[in-house]
Amino acid sequence: MVTLTTSLVLGNLVWSNPTAQAANIFSNDFENENADNWTSTTGTWSVVEEGGNHVYYQSSQNEGRSFSGSYTWTDYSVQADVKIDDFNGTNRTYVCGRYVDGNNYYAASLSNSNGGTLEIRKKVNGSSSTLASKTDFPITTGTAYTVRLELSGDSLKMYVNDVLQLNAHDNILTAGGIGLVAYKTAAKFDNINVTDITTGTPTPTPTIAPTIAPTVAPTATPTASATPTATVAPTVTPTATPTATPVAGSIYVAPNGLDSNTGTFGSPTTLASAITKVAPGETIYMRGGVYTYSSTIIVGQDNSGSSNLRKNIAAYGTEKPILDFYAQPFDPAQRGLQIYGNYWKVKGLEIRGSGDNGIFIGGNYNIIENVETHHNRDSGLQISRYASSLTSMSQWPSYNQIIGVYSHDNYDPDNGEDADGFAAKLTIGPGNVFDKCIAAWNTDDGWDLYSKSETGPIGVVTIKNSISYKNGQTSDGNSTENSDGNGFKLGGEKIAVNHIVLNSIAFQNKKHGFTYNSNPGSIQLTNNTSWSNGQSNFAFDAGTHQFTNNLSFAGGSSDKTSGTDILSTNVWWKSNASTNAKGLVASAADFVSLTPSVVRNADGSFSLGSFLKLTGGSDLTGSGTPSGTNIGATFP
Repeated sequence: MVTLTTSLVLGNLVWSNPTAQAANIFSNDFENENADNWTSTTGTWSVVEEGGNHVYYQSSQNEGRSFSGSYTWTDYSVQADVKIDDFNGTNRTYVCGRYVDGNNYYAASLSNSNGGTLEIRKKVNGSSSTLASKTDFPITTGTAYTVRLELSGDSLKMYVNDVLQLNAHDNILTAGGIGLVAYKTAAKFDNINVTDITTGTPTPTPTIAPTIAPTVAPTATPTASATPTATVAPTVTPTATPTATPVAGSIYVAPNGLDSNTGTFGSPTTLASAITKVAPGETIYMRGGVYTYSSTIIVGQDNSGSSNLRKNIAAYGTEKPILDFYAQPFDPAQRGLQIYGNYWKVKGLEIRGSGDNGIFIGGNYNIIENVETHHNRDSGLQISRYASSLTSMSQWPSYNQIIGVYSHDNYDPDNGEDADGFAAKLTIGPGNVFDKCIAAWNTDDGWDLYSKSETGPIGVVTIKNSISYKNGQTSDGNSTENSDGNGFKLGGEKIAVNHIVLNSIAFQNKKHGFTYNSNPGSIQLTNNTSWSNGQSNFAFDAGTHQFTNNLSFAGGSSDKTSGTDILSTNVWWKSNASTNAKGLVASAADFVSLTPSVVRNADGSFSLGSFLKLTGGSDLTGSGTPSGTNIGATFP
């Protein structure tokens, strides 16, 4: 389908105004003088008046990115009028489709190089490439061009002023929203239209932000001294279509639900209202879409299920509910989802942008499963007491399970020191477990198990089958001097707590991979791998820690390993070399791949492919204890 246009001359700027559209699912001409439908992540964006029109202007000479639309969009065309005021040398301006995040999208590109260049480009996992190009196509400043990118299956087409210029084929990205990128250029955009080009009658989808899965460009397989960069496959959520039938006795909520509604499938209510009404054993089903909040969603301490009848909050079918708290101010009291009750289960949600923690747990026996929490202004998920009057460990949150949760890009704008992926710290009881979780790109630590002298020891925390990487800055590069950047920080203030860390991986964190952080106890570390962290892969300066089958390779500085090397089964990195008490030595040849790859699946599980997997011929394979156990972490 093609959007028909006519041209209207306004001053010295020519913008194309739509006169007829087919199956239009999104449009924006900025004549309401705001960009409410857009989220800018870098650059300086504003709506300005030019020649009687209002346009969306990126004025910074750094890269500017802004996005809109739905992560469920697949086959469509995106069209925009583009005028470049200043190329700032030789740079590009993009109209993007299937925009997942700033590191994953397709783009129709305008450049002033080589007499003017058109390109269809793709960026996947932070690595950009050109799929098709045409040079000697005059692109001049001060002239508006109508640019359209059509995406249909693996077919990509670029039109300029309604003339087909380029064809390409690629099938890596299958869905995503739209984006505008001014790569070091000052550029104006107007009359943005998205047209569904699938067969049949399209159904407009709500305007929501794409799922963010930060990634950076892969590098060649490194030697021991190399420091390659992590690659994470883009997360693209399946189209939000109902995959289940209404369940009797359940409560349904939707972005357009009302407190006064009954909470049936056809009359959905609000989440806040449903939380007050749901009975033990029942489920609150959340329909897909964006739920915008300016205040905390609270489960009070008097609102609990039981051991055999939990209260549940779950995504409906394969739909994706997104709880958006960007409207909250930066404030410790402004959390996203706050759970003080016991025996709740939360599954399948995305939580973003809160003024403090994305999720805060102060109750017991709760389960958080297959949740993504990101871009919050403190830790993505924290477990701590809910009131300072609770002075005994027996009153602190205990036996909570965090399973398959992805916490990333959390950033504390005050000093960068508090935003961890996961914080189980200060005042928690026993039995809290993290399993199959990912912490990445948080400005402070991946995991923080800090204890403090005022309140004493915390309960033992178990972390297993989990990954922590690239902490110390966000995927967009936000960081501060106070950003620690440890993968797993396992203590604080010289207080002994015997935490347990099993079959987990830390790589390319700003500081240490695994650190005792002054915890002088007996932390149990079994079958963990730590690779290419900025300082020590393992930093345990004091204590009687118990090390079994751990693998360290290519750290920034020597490991410190105070404690017991169980049966000489640990391979350390010291004095810039691999060492082991019984002569085992690790090298790059022991790994199938040292090119990072972390793929998170729709069910919250993840796979690493061949990354950090031992080769069949490695002498580390089967050399651990019990006999036949590998050294290091093992994932499917």
